[in-house]
Formats: sequence, C-alpha cells, structure tokens
Amino acid sequence: MHMKKLFLFAVAMFVATASFAQEKGDMCISGTISLELGSQTTTVSSGSHSISASEPLNTEFNFAAEYGYFVADNVKVAMALAVPFTSSPTHQLEGSWLADNTAAFTINPNVAYYLRFADRFYYTPEVGVAFSFGSGKSQLTKTETVTTPFWGWNIYTTLLALEYKVTDNMAIGASVGSLVYGSIISTSDPQVSTAVSQFKFDLNNSSLHFRFYF
Repeated sequence: MHMKKLFLFAVAMFVATASFAQEKGDMCISGTISLELGSQTTTVSSGSHSISASEPLNTEFNFAAEYGYFVADNVKVAMALAVPFTSSPTHQLEGSWLADNTAAFTINPNVAYYLRFADRFYYTPEVGVAFSFGSGKSQLTKTETVTTPFWGWNIYTTLLALEYKVTDNMAIGASVGSLVYGSIISTSDPQVSTAVSQFKFDLNNSSLHFRFYF
C-alpha cells in the first residue's frame, strides 16, 4: 500500500509538471514596460532657518516586444525589439532644467532556460546580445541643442529571473539585475568618434513582463 501511494504521488507530480512544461515547438509573445522617474529635495538647516531645493532625477522609459520559440523542451530562443528613452537633468537655466536626452532602437536576440522549482513557478535565466542605434541630444540653452548619433552592443546575462504561470497560456514574470559587457560608439562629427567600453553588474535594473504561450 505504501508503494502504491508513492507511485500515485509520483504520477501526480509528473502530470503537474507536464501540465506547465514548455515543450519543443511551443511559441510565445511578450511585452515589457519599465519606467523610472522622480525628484529629490535637499534641505540645509542652520538653527531655526532652513533652505530647501528640489531637482529632478533621471527619467528612464523602455518598451519591448518579444517573440520566442522553444527549440527544445524548456529552452527558448527569442528576438526582442525595444525602444528605450533616457532624460538626465544637467543644470538649471532661468528657472528651467536642461537635460541630456537619449532615444534608441534595440535589437535583442536571446536564449532562456526554464527550470520549474514549484507549482507554476519557473526560474528563467537568460543570456543574449543587444544592438542599439540612436541619438543623444544635449540642451545647451532652451533653444540650442547638440545632437550626437551613436550605436553600440552589449552581451548580458540575467540570473535573477522568475516567471509565474497564471494559466497554461498566460504568465507574468520579473527580473532583477544583470551582468553586462559592451561598448557604445558615438560620433560628434564625421572626423571624431568616441568609444566607451564597460563591464558592470547592475542590481538596480529591474523589469516586469507579461507573456502569452501558444
């Protein structure tokens, strides 16, 4: 009787796992939106007197759409397209804040592995490469700007990634942090270009996605 219970338990676990497994040939589409903005206030006190000054923080917005195909059980190959935007305040002029604004278009092929560790919960680490093309605009005055085109690439891995299957076809997920190595090349004029390479572990980078499987 004890062996029979163990057998039934094993069968039940297999059925539960198979019910939410991602098998070869499955496909999915997903969308990701991230937004970061805010302000900070600095207060200097001296006795009974205090002076406060407020300034905006960086504004970052990113929208991405992705199509994925499972080339093997629990192994997804995907292509994502993203549109990131960043505005970084630089200084105040005549009561208004001037900023450096950057807009880009990113192509991002990637590979993810699905490891089921609890009922409906998956650990989904990802590696990929991203190619970016865009331009940056620096505001010198309210009416004068300098535009600098750029392009770049980076190789990344996202290790802290989770996904929850709401149903067999719908899921929500989140990722926090990434390990990145890449380069950005900007051109201030046809004769001058600047290349900046970087390697970083970014724990502040987080995103939320919604995914549909079919």
